[in-house]
Amino acid sequence: MAGIERNVELYNLAYRLAWRYVSEDQKLKPNTARCLHDSIRRQLKDGADDAVFIASEALKVVERG
Repeated sequence: MAGIERNVELYNLAYRLAWRYVSEDQKLKPNTARCLHDSIRRQLKDGADDAVFIASEALKVVERG
């Protein structure tokens, strides 16, 4: 259970961190939130454990479109 709780905590933190840096134009696009979600989930599944790194990688994916 501790692993699940930690992943939820990391997910929430990474998402909040990343969302702050998404431009207003990007926020208007319909798939931006989903793209962030998918990237963060993928990284957590791969074992990432640093919320700042996860957020920055997710932002790179969002910027690529």
